[in-house]
Amino acid sequence: MHIGIVRPFEVEFNPGDVADLEEAVRRRGHTPVKIYVDMLEVGIERGVLRIRQAVGRGQPVAVEAPGAVLRHLGIFRDFEQFLYRVWAAKALEEAGVYVMNPVLPWVAAGDKMAALMKLAKANLPVPPTVVTENMFIGYRAVGEFGRAVVKQLRGAMGYGVFLVDNPDVAFHIFSMLVNINKPIYVQKFLEKGGGDYRVVVVGGRAVGAEFRRAEGWKSNVAQGARPEPAKATPELEELAVRALEVLGLDYGGVDIAETKEGYYILEVNPTMSWQGFKQATGINPAEHIIDYLIEKIRR
Repeated sequence: MHIGIVRPFEVEFNPGDVADLEEAVRRRGHTPVKIYVDMLEVGIERGVLRIRQAVGRGQPVAVEAPGAVLRHLGIFRDFEQFLYRVWAAKALEEAGVYVMNPVLPWVAAGDKMAALMKLAKANLPVPPTVVTENMFIGYRAVGEFGRAVVKQLRGAMGYGVFLVDNPDVAFHIFSMLVNINKPIYVQKFLEKGGGDYRVVVVGGRAVGAEFRRAEGWKSNVAQGARPEPAKATPELEELAVRALEVLGLDYGGVDIAETKEGYYILEVNPTMSWQGFKQATGINPAEHIIDYLIEKIRR
């Protein structure tokens, strides 16, 4: 059986994770197949949806895989390019491929605003947050929060994230964002005791947890945080499992801060990188992801 891995041809994100997935597929006696979302041909006719791919000038070849892991859709330089890649990946689902994570929940979970709204509406604990395009609203939010974190809606690994405690300094950041047509995402800073937890969930079950011990205020491993094995409390596991359920995801990493007021869900990562987690815990999420995907295919 062929098991697809959906990613862009232009660049490979987190190659170690892709290699883990491919090896997990092979160990189960199946064949991993790269599905390049930016090289797909979506043929649309009455009653027929045909998915093929061709690399360069090669002849298009039919995509034949009953299931696939969605890793990434690439870097978008245009809104129409973003839409094409989303719907090209969605076309795989429409053609009968079980895509994991499902495409539209993957898109929503990768957007901090959309994900936080869903989690908050489900009455899950999230940090107080304000999202706007108005610099003066952002200015007032920083004044109310005292200390605040300014993020990108679709950022990753802690890059381009600011910690501010002065509304006037924040105003200059907001001015820059508005000038490049970016929205303003302001979140109350949480005192989280030297780091935060990442709980990895696959198929409605927490398979492991790590504590990302930070050297500064950022807890991202890419920013120097040290991953350590952790034993998740029942409350931590329940929050992580519930977060994925609310967002409609099959697997993901849930970042949770522990504060004096209790736990807060910071983010849900539908395309988590797990090399630090694997090193710290000895657990390879790829094994669980592929097992669950095969289970879903066979149902």
